[in-house]
Amino acid sequence: MQSIESFEHRRADYQARVNAMLDQVLPDAAITPRRLHGAMREAVLRGGKRLRPLVCYAAAEAIGVPDSKVDAPAIAVELIHSYSLVHDDMPCMDDDDYRRGLPSIHRMYGEDSALLVGDALQTLAWEVLATHRSLRDQDAARVRLFALLAECAGSAGMAGGQDLDLRAAGQPDLAELEHAYRAKTGALFRAAALAPARLRPGLPLRQRHSLEMFADALGLAFQIRDDLADRDSDQRQQPHSGTANLPSWVQRFGARAARERISELTAIMSSACGNFGDRSGGLQWLIYFMRGTHSSSRAAATMKQGAGEQSG
Repeated sequence: MQSIESFEHRRADYQARVNAMLDQVLPDAAITPRRLHGAMREAVLRGGKRLRPLVCYAAAEAIGVPDSKVDAPAIAVELIHSYSLVHDDMPCMDDDDYRRGLPSIHRMYGEDSALLVGDALQTLAWEVLATHRSLRDQDAARVRLFALLAECAGSAGMAGGQDLDLRAAGQPDLAELEHAYRAKTGALFRAAALAPARLRPGLPLRQRHSLEMFADALGLAFQIRDDLADRDSDQRQQPHSGTANLPSWVQRFGARAARERISELTAIMSSACGNFGDRSGGLQWLIYFMRGTHSSSRAAATMKQGAGEQSG
């Protein structure tokens, strides 16, 4: 039987594994074009909790898919996420000068290089899905994973959500704001959670629906939690100068309502875990992560390190 504590130990192994695989698939900075390759490595390897790969591995455990089988989608989702952060920070988007306490990629390498870094990381994600050894002789699964990630990263998902953010006007109602959050942030969590299901076509419908319900609540809870962290963080010393128009959940409805909404969403996540029996330890860990109440000192350190870090 899995437990939250046992996944906490596996979490560190999964994170180290993802970092090693990312280091392996990223081009060496000594290879021409050196500036671009160096910037790509900086964008991906400078830090991050690798939360989306953890979602992928936790979902795989829940439905009985070997963790080695989801290495490719776990890496691909993280590469897409990393590219989105580079583009989000650019002056034409959110206009942030810092990421994880370090200068943003466009501040370090220039806007032209940052644009190309995002382009190159996105295409590298597709290359990983197309060539990774874990999907050898599984062409049908590759196609399903391509379709899933393309949907979640494109205009129906992350990119579309960012556009909603940029074009928003006035004070959106709850449904409008949460729709944008589910797209711009939640879509990649959905990709990570559902990727293992694409490797198990015979998965019972109730378990697939439970993964979808879990991922939807997780993505929304994560963004609201991040809003709270941004409000409480003293990391930013200067006013935000971005062009995004969408108010945060906390700005729109207040911190108390935000905490209540997170509680509602984690309750939905807990309910979804009921269809995975004693294999839901990883999913349960994610619930405690969202609540910020994990008893493990290692998990608490992870959450403290990640406070205010939108990248996750």
